[in-house]
Amino acid sequence: MKVAIFGSGLMGAALAQDLAESKIVDEVSVYDIDRKRLNALDQMDRSGKISVRTHDVRRVSDTVRLLKRFNVGIGALPHWLSGYAIESTVRARVNFVDLIFGWRFEKGRVDSLARRKGITVIPACGLAPGLTSVLSMAGANQMDLVDEVHIKVGGVPAQPKPPLNYRIVFSFDAVLEEYLRKARIVKDGKIIDVPALSGLEKITFRPPIGTCECFYTDGLSTLVHTLKRVREMDEKTIRWPGHVAQIKTLIECGLLETKPVPFGGKRIIPRDFTEKIISDRIRLRDEKDLTLMRVDVEGKRRGGKIHRRYEMIDRFDSRRGTTSMARTTAFPCSIAAQILGAGEVTEKGLVPPEIAFKGELRCNFLSYLGTRGMKITSTLVP
Repeated sequence: MKVAIFGSGLMGAALAQDLAESKIVDEVSVYDIDRKRLNALDQMDRSGKISVRTHDVRRVSDTVRLLKRFNVGIGALPHWLSGYAIESTVRARVNFVDLIFGWRFEKGRVDSLARRKGITVIPACGLAPGLTSVLSMAGANQMDLVDEVHIKVGGVPAQPKPPLNYRIVFSFDAVLEEYLRKARIVKDGKIIDVPALSGLEKITFRPPIGTCECFYTDGLSTLVHTLKRVREMDEKTIRWPGHVAQIKTLIECGLLETKPVPFGGKRIIPRDFTEKIISDRIRLRDEKDLTLMRVDVEGKRRGGKIHRRYEMIDRFDSRRGTTSMARTTAFPCSIAAQILGAGEVTEKGLVPPEIAFKGELRCNFLSYLGTRGMKITSTLVP
């Protein structure tokens, strides 16, 4: 199997390394405009399977040409670039898995074009959305009627430290977007928008983690359409206590505004300035991170109430030097790409992960995560 990856950041690099270790993958080609990041990945490769090349994904015609020799493509790009990769993969008639769900095409058009070309595009297939979507559907399939789905997930430093009690485990721009974009949730059976950072509540994990806080973010993705007749459904991001209050202070002070303001005879964008100042101070360096996840699905089966809970606590991989967030985001995408590239997903068009991986494929998907050290517990809550 030959796999193309667009993007060589934290997630793209972790994807390449995982794919290179697979017995069914023969070649992994990574494309990025950033030569420095590509060189770093190239130096890390011990498999001999990874090749790196500079490429601007916005050159769609060139992207289409290079894609045609691959079995499957993967998008590990920023939101604003993902549309170019989607357009290229559809034109090249190559199956594709994307980490996010934000491209320029309308969803209906992507689905229609992919069906016409006879390919499968799996969107939003990372940790959340992605794994959380698959688990939500797994829980729902055990019930005759689903009443509530509550997803709580987040990547945090192993120990809270100032500033912000947080460390960047992926793009800081994407983190800020989570804090500013309204979140879609389901309330009383209707899809509504609520302010990000609202719905603040405490969540407790077993020692030594203890109590954290969580708040609404826009992570339900395709679940709002694929899980029908659910009364309540939401996704919340987990952080160490006090983080939300600190972020709200930045917002209230106007430091995350995108409207230019005059400063020193020039005009600057406050959010860009704030990101520049803060990002280096909260970058994960020698510290270790961990990923916390809890998915609760409640409903009825055979007339009785049932509450299924999935939970995961994943930690920094000290042996490989890989962050937990890179592991838990990249591994679901890597596994999805391998299953897709092997021709095991039969649906064509735009197929969300919770639909693509069902029955035996879902069992395999989760089993493969287990072989990579991602331990997910499944329990019935009394």
